[in-house]
Amino acid sequence: MRDLGFEHLILSGVPLGGQKLAPMVELNGWPAGWFERYVEAEHAAIDGVCIYSAKTLKPFLWSEVPAKWSDTEGSRRVAGEATEFGIWSGFAVPMLSAHHWQSVLSFASSRKRCSLSPRQQVQLVTMAVYAGMSIQALSDIEDEGDGVLTDREKEVLLWAAAGKTSSETSQILGLAERTVKWHTTRAREAFGVATTTQAVVEAVRRRLIHP
Repeated sequence: MRDLGFEHLILSGVPLGGQKLAPMVELNGWPAGWFERYVEAEHAAIDGVCIYSAKTLKPFLWSEVPAKWSDTEGSRRVAGEATEFGIWSGFAVPMLSAHHWQSVLSFASSRKRCSLSPRQQVQLVTMAVYAGMSIQALSDIEDEGDGVLTDREKEVLLWAAAGKTSSETSQILGLAERTVKWHTTRAREAFGVATTTQAVVEAVRRRLIHP
């Protein structure tokens, strides 16, 4: 990576629908202090690179992000703050993910503008895909005996996947409706998502439930 002019990288799920970035980060090689500021200020919601990473699977230079996302006041502010930490340009590799809606590995450079040949771009994409596969393999090993969800949380998500409301699920399981809602909330928190639908999708993708 350094041979191609990049000093920093981050591999993360792409936040959607109010998701928080921090729980989705799988490999953090950003400069000290920048990650903390980015997360605290919730920059993911306005950063053109992050937003575009959710809309494409094509690798791209940060400078190639369409103006509708890169030329906003918020995105320009994020880019300006990044330069305080020596980040000026970069190259992003969006990827499908078993653990998130989509992931991205973003390489960052202190050069004011990236200049990569097609061959160099292929090298970076290969690195990104290999890193993503390796980390997913490690995560799968950890998940084999995981405690991400309790059996009851899996059960309420399974019924949610079947289209049942909290009230209907409470009758099926013989629980109070507030108890069903509590388990659903805990499941959402475990995945760092904002809605029950997102929690269901995450549980299916991690093969924790099988609707």
